[in-house]
Amino acid sequence: MIPGIISLLLLVLLLIVFGTLAYGAWSAAPWVPLSGRDVERLLDLAELKPGELFYDLGCGDGRMLTAAARRGAQAVGFEIALVPYLLAHVRRLLSSERSLISIRYQNFWKVPLTGVKVVGCFLTPSAMARLEPKLAAELEVGARFVTYAFKLPNRPPTRTSKPTPDSTKIYCYQA
Repeated sequence: MIPGIISLLLLVLLLIVFGTLAYGAWSAAPWVPLSGRDVERLLDLAELKPGELFYDLGCGDGRMLTAAARRGAQAVGFEIALVPYLLAHVRRLLSSERSLISIRYQNFWKVPLTGVKVVGCFLTPSAMARLEPKLAAELEVGARFVTYAFKLPNRPPTRTSKPTPDSTKIYCYQA
């Protein structure tokens, strides 16, 4: 009886873990961690300043949040896949800037972007098409939006970064 209950609980746990990963991938993008070099390049292109509010849409394991906090920004991440969400909390706990980092188990599509100075993400092209009207409607004048690999489909970027032929392009937009 007990081994059957344990097996059932493990199956339910696996379904929850893989279900949230699948939902996150379907909703916006699968979890694909960025290199530290690319995270720094993204934040450089955004010209992130100390004290600014930074949102990471689909924050994954939180590496962009900790890098933003090291620059003195108030970093808030949104994640709906359980494994990366938990990893982001571990990364936050290990960070000396943890007081500047907040991670929410929340669907970023339902989060207003008003008051945010910089928004960053690494989403699929279809998610970028869906995100474009949200950004146009909610970002305040002067806010910056930076995205890794995939650009907004109907708007030219203000700046781009591709330092080598092998590097992935990063796009920056200003509202």
